[in-house]
Amino acid sequence: MELTREILLHVAYSSTLATHRLRLVSRYVNVWVLPLLFHTLFFTTNDQIIRFASTLLPKRKIHIPAIQSNLHTIPRSLSSYSIESLALAVTTRLPSTETALASVAPAFTGLKNLALTAQNLSSHAHWLRQHPIHPQQVMIFHFGRPHPVNFREPLFNSVTHLHTSVLLGHRRSSVGDLPALTHLAVYTRIDLQGSVIGDIARLLYSTLVTLPRLKSLVLSLNGSALSDDLHAEPWFDPLLPCVQDKRFAFLPYIRIPRLEWQDIISGKQNIWERAEEWGRIASEDRHTRIMRSSQVLKAVEQENSVFPPVKKYVELEWEIDLVQRDDFSELATDPMARRE
Repeated sequence: MELTREILLHVAYSSTLATHRLRLVSRYVNVWVLPLLFHTLFFTTNDQIIRFASTLLPKRKIHIPAIQSNLHTIPRSLSSYSIESLALAVTTRLPSTETALASVAPAFTGLKNLALTAQNLSSHAHWLRQHPIHPQQVMIFHFGRPHPVNFREPLFNSVTHLHTSVLLGHRRSSVGDLPALTHLAVYTRIDLQGSVIGDIARLLYSTLVTLPRLKSLVLSLNGSALSDDLHAEPWFDPLLPCVQDKRFAFLPYIRIPRLEWQDIISGKQNIWERAEEWGRIASEDRHTRIMRSSQVLKAVEQENSVFPPVKKYVELEWEIDLVQRDDFSELATDPMARRE
């Protein structure tokens, strides 16, 4: 039996299609291979969450032994699932969705990567607190307007790597309250008013001071090139205290957050490694610096242009930005905020 199990699992690992087909072989094989389908989860609708929960939960009990089927067996323990990554990009808040995820919460105890909005965090905070769910990497995105979060939630106790659109949160909390944080990535636009730039720079410097254990803080701006100093010039003086800290790094480009998330869950180069690479480019001679920086920026532009767009009427594009988008319309582009 063990040999059969290992052979079938090897086949299931080969492709998602093979895993789906093996589920139909028998109830025992279904129990073996089901966790392979839920290694990485990406939810954009409430229906997806309801179907996911119903798949993991026990089926309806048959109380008449004569008609009881072998199919009505106790499923595997929820805590035995190896879900490593979860993205909650649902834009509506429904009690049924929260109840569904709460009912299968033990399946997320091994979670390593989590992407969600501030509103989704507040909606699901009650069941997240009740279980030992402590991801190491978190991405906080939004749909046009950043919202504060409570950084003192138990969810953040083990977070070492954070991609965030907010630095300050509810109840006077901040990223400085994250006990295990070692890597912080902050995103915003380059063309901001001087007062806003000054506020952001002071927040970044305060974060560096508050978190002596922090190893890297990356500021990612949507500029076009470092050689075009006119665009980044308003940032130079406000960021001077940050630049003097060796832990601070600057990136003159922003990648699509969904693309960034895809690299996170697949173990590819992360933003902190790219920031180190950019720093090495900046230390090269002028000719090499211009050539290599141009190559990097063109590659990023190409990546962003070919990355699959969101499905219309199903999901919205993720955004990570410290400030509200200029053309933001709450009624039109943030249904989650509208429901609140």
